[in-house]
Amino acid sequence: MSMEKNINKGVSAIPLIISIMTLFLGGFLGTWFVVEENVYYFAYDSSYGFLDGESSYVHYLEELSASGPTGDSDMSYDERNCNCENRYDVFFNIKLLIYLTAFTSLVGTGILFARDVQAVKQLPLSHPVKKLISPIGRFSAHVSSIVLILFLAGYIVFGIPGAIEADYEGTMNECLYDSSMSIVGNSDCFVDTVNDQAELHSSWSLGVAPFILIVGVLIPSIFSASSSFEEINADPSMSVPLDTAEPEYFFDPEAQILFDVNTGEVVASFIDEERDFFYDEEAMVLFDEESGDILFSPSIEKK
Repeated sequence: MSMEKNINKGVSAIPLIISIMTLFLGGFLGTWFVVEENVYYFAYDSSYGFLDGESSYVHYLEELSASGPTGDSDMSYDERNCNCENRYDVFFNIKLLIYLTAFTSLVGTGILFARDVQAVKQLPLSHPVKKLISPIGRFSAHVSSIVLILFLAGYIVFGIPGAIEADYEGTMNECLYDSSMSIVGNSDCFVDTVNDQAELHSSWSLGVAPFILIVGVLIPSIFSASSSFEEINADPSMSVPLDTAEPEYFFDPEAQILFDVNTGEVVASFIDEERDFFYDEEAMVLFDEESGDILFSPSIEKK
């Protein structure tokens, strides 16, 4: 059992570690989107073109790294000369979703460690902390991580290409990035310049960071959610405890049944019996008014 607990703790911590790493990774592992552009110029009196420039644009969470004929440069998405207003919004939202995923992963991992704290073990079952660290609480945390990472994956697929399309609208490169742009692809088009014509080529693909994040969060979270679900089925008493309030009974004189208001359970049935019933709501005792016999009381139910 101790080995199983340690495995669950280790697996549960993986999404948290991956989320934090993704937020701060740099270099090749921190790339989110890569765009390569080539420009060919054609003189109007020439039948062939020549390569005039090769540029690459590497998108990170915080900045855009550009390299081309004029040199290399790094610029944050909110800089004016970046022309990255829409990409700034998209990557801000991506960071926010990663933080939320890290938080839910932290909760799921914290639950396993909190269970071993002696002070927590001594808390009554009705305590909010006990409910939080129950198998259902742990299951909810890991399912939240799964939902968030799937939503993030969809947002990346549609958000980044859409932002690039919007940022290039109205520029010379607008013809390369239209509404058909996806996360992996290429495009080419012709544009007229002052003295000649240019053929633009572009290819793009996702970087490594989205794959590291999605796989690193999704698979361990599914494993942890499955483990907590098995825990719920194996020991239902460890799930979120229901309020152990005293039963509250109600007698329906027309249907001649007595039932528990909290659970809906029919406690006693006197259908078609010719009696004069009297029910004392405060004492929750049902009498036969004619004979005075007690037909039901909480003390009888407990027996």
